[in-house]
Amino acid sequence: MKVLRLRLFQETACYKKPLAFKVGETYPLPPYATVKGWAHALLGADRFIPMRISVQGCYEAKMMDYQTHYLFKKRDVDEFPLVLDGLGHKTYSYQNMTKMPLYIHLLYRVKLLMHIGAEEDVLQRLQERIEHAEEHFSLGRWEDLARVDECRLTEVRQLEDEKMLPMNAYVPRRLVTHKRHVPYLLNWKYDIHNGVRRWEKIPVGYVLAGLSLTPGQALVDDADDPVIFHDQ
Repeated sequence: MKVLRLRLFQETACYKKPLAFKVGETYPLPPYATVKGWAHALLGADRFIPMRISVQGCYEAKMMDYQTHYLFKKRDVDEFPLVLDGLGHKTYSYQNMTKMPLYIHLLYRVKLLMHIGAEEDVLQRLQERIEHAEEHFSLGRWEDLARVDECRLTEVRQLEDEKMLPMNAYVPRRLVTHKRHVPYLLNWKYDIHNGVRRWEKIPVGYVLAGLSLTPGQALVDDADDPVIFHDQ
């Protein structure tokens, strides 16, 4: 089976948890929905394209960034500039906006190894869009720039012998036998009900490098790196 193998580097990144309002907490690795959304945007998809994703990676440190966030009090407001320098003497009303300080968690010097499994023509189109992109890549927030160091198709096969996990990874919860893991319910895809997104969740364990993988828990690619797809 062919999959797309990607190596990415990010100087800083925040994969913000959806219910973190007081502090901008980040997942330790990009969740599946973030990677899926990035791939769908590159493909220009207007509907869900079936795919499976494996995410592994590491970072050197976690930092805190102190930011000012501007919030709108209602959905529909007129356009106006936040900064008036050089815009003359016109006055604007800011009564529909408020602001608050917010700590944002940032991961520093992130290295990612990702595999995407899908129909081969989808993978070929995705590879072509990445190799001939005319804009920078972002993974996470718009300002979380990403550099693609490797992008190629590779064959994967079943893991036959016990193997050490070289990087931290998301592993499907049913395959996690080690007690030392952090459980997450990661967003995957959504349906819209009454104007609200209802997410399908994937249970995983975040495990650190050094975990011993056994046959049946993973695939391996042609570089002998493990590939751990999610279940759905």
